[in-house]
Amino acid sequence: MAGRLPPALLRQVRTLALRGRRATDTLLGGEVRSVFRGTGMEFTDVRPYTEGDDVRHLDWNLLARTGQPYIKLYTETRELTLLLIVDRSLSTAIGDPEPKVSREVEAAAILALVACQQQDRVGLIAFGDTVGPVIPPARGQRHAFGVVQSLLTLEPAGRTTELAAALRTAGALLKRRALIVILSDFLAPDWETPLKGLAARHEVTAIALEDSRETALPDGGWVMLASAESGKSVLFDSGDILARRRAESASKRMRARRSAALASIGVREVVIRTQGEYLPALRSAFGRRARGR
Repeated sequence: MAGRLPPALLRQVRTLALRGRRATDTLLGGEVRSVFRGTGMEFTDVRPYTEGDDVRHLDWNLLARTGQPYIKLYTETRELTLLLIVDRSLSTAIGDPEPKVSREVEAAAILALVACQQQDRVGLIAFGDTVGPVIPPARGQRHAFGVVQSLLTLEPAGRTTELAAALRTAGALLKRRALIVILSDFLAPDWETPLKGLAARHEVTAIALEDSRETALPDGGWVMLASAESGKSVLFDSGDILARRRAESASKRMRARRSAALASIGVREVVIRTQGEYLPALRSAFGRRARGR
């Protein structure tokens, strides 16, 4: 696959591959185990019941056949599927000093490459006003680099954000429990219900993209503000401190509602901003301490 990449894109992939190796050390703190926690339990054996054992693990079929109680034994499966759900709607084209889409694409690519290094499967669902591309999860460097290539070629587009449709697509695509990472600014309607259904069957982390200018508007006098997705515009006096505070308060309330909705569903939220370093945020979500929680 690498031989068919344009030179500029190949350089990006190689740079990200190097960052991925460094990120592994950063996220794992020098450990060799996977940055991602195992998400499944596999039945391996039985043993006789002893006082104090959890009766929920009794093998009822064996009890019925033999009249003797046995406890089922399980081991955590290391086989893991990572599914990245990445926002490519027009609202991700904004951001300072770099757009949200640049941050989310690089963070997603890093996670894909780390998963590849740990021999985990990785897949991709991108979404804007439509859902796609969709890359079913698979294992191997060639496949992971294909995911990275798709990420690097994503372009924000469309007047709507089909996050809900992307979540439903993920539910239909995944047959076994997986780790799902959603990278989005969550400026989309009606995503709570499909996300709740997804979180009931999978481990879900939401990486929320934020631009600091959304809650700290600059003083620039009269400006024309335009919605990246709807195309609607409004004349706004950014020199009016009260007007700025009202706009900033509205943005903060929107973020608070997002955080509350994610918490109520049981989805872990990680915030990545368009300025500053983002690896510490990933480490807090996927590193050694996170695995121990």
